[in-house]
Amino acid sequence: MFRRTLLIAGLLLALSAAGCSGPPSSVAFKLGTVNRDLTYCNSQRLDLYVPRSVPGPHPIVMHVHGGGMTAGDKSDLSPTFLNALASSGYAVASVNYRLAPGSRFPAQIQDVKCAVRYLRAKAPSLGLDGTDIFAFGTSVGGQLVALVALTGPNSLFDVGSYSKESSAVRAVADLFGPANLTQSASGFSPSGIQQVFGKNDRRKLLLASPTNFVGPHSAPILIVQGVDTTKVLKSQSTDLNGDLTAAGASAQLVLVQNMGHMFEQAGSKPIVPSLWQIAQDVVSFFNRERSM
Repeated sequence: MFRRTLLIAGLLLALSAAGCSGPPSSVAFKLGTVNRDLTYCNSQRLDLYVPRSVPGPHPIVMHVHGGGMTAGDKSDLSPTFLNALASSGYAVASVNYRLAPGSRFPAQIQDVKCAVRYLRAKAPSLGLDGTDIFAFGTSVGGQLVALVALTGPNSLFDVGSYSKESSAVRAVADLFGPANLTQSASGFSPSGIQQVFGKNDRRKLLLASPTNFVGPHSAPILIVQGVDTTKVLKSQSTDLNGDLTAAGASAQLVLVQNMGHMFEQAGSKPIVPSLWQIAQDVVSFFNRERSM
């Protein structure tokens, strides 16, 4: 028995060292109730966190995870952001979407837009306010929510279920998402492009680029970018913000000092503003848009 235990422990250690892991862990939530693994479009699932601090119906914030469109999970939700939003009365829906290479782009944005339509359709039965939907995402999650904001309802990406519902959102927070995939600054490697798009096709890369859809009537976008990242470079966010401003769209840019990609601290100094403050900035941005 002792030898068997050692063998199992050694196997688990080897799997861990090889980058293998078990099922995604669930995000703890003490501020209300959680409905996990609700099935929406294309057999994808979402987790819905509903606060109890204020009575419903609750405005909705959809969270979209990163992972290069080839990895990631709805459990990749920062508790700091979840708690900040829930404390302000927002319900948070963290969504999965189809991943490449099994499902190549535009499957990812089709799912994310379908998730908005699903939430709007199901809002009354879930105690939510389907007229008040926001979104935020990290890395390619930021890219995807920016595409939601910029393409609006009834776009070429609006296919599938709940077609009678709108995929429009009130505002989004794009946290260090790629903006122009035709540039190496986007952080997409040649192998990543191959996995997600099948080949380096400029037309497809433009369809996945928020900068390609900039116009004056998009939903407001808050862009958060670390200045010290070597992944999705700062120019991606500053160029997108500049394009939005020039087009007359509503945009705000927050540059975070001493931060690399995915809130990583770059160097010995803490990130400024802090993670907590960034979360509060996102809440304040959404609150402002709700009041307008």
